[in-house]
Amino acid sequence: MTTQIPARPARRDAASAPWFDGLVRGVLLIRRCTKCGHHCRPDAAGCTACEARDLRWVEADGTAEVVASVATPGKTGVTTVQALVELGEGPWMQAAILGATSPPPPGTALTLTILRPDEGEPIPAFTVRG
Repeated sequence: MTTQIPARPARRDAASAPWFDGLVRGVLLIRRCTKCGHHCRPDAAGCTACEARDLRWVEADGTAEVVASVATPGKTGVTTVQALVELGEGPWMQAAILGATSPPPPGTALTLTILRPDEGEPIPAFTVRG
């Protein structure tokens, strides 16, 4: 079996434009609170630690660990592995795990890979660090 990511083109809007611009440049951007320094998910509107509203975009280091994962066999025999991952900086996000045919266990070390589909925007995915 091979691994496939879901065929859903990602779409940019005004709020997500900096995030997609980062992916185009080959980096994953997350939000960082200017008041307390806490790292937040890319879609955060306010700090999840101190509730301040002043967040800035910063580059994530491209590492993550599996929190939970699931493999979904497709009708054509193609398996999609999705995971909830904890980025090296702390925020969690959902992403595809490329090259996996079964769910990697929690704690599995991952490395960022940016996919550039034919349609839509680039999207982050991860591979098992080997």
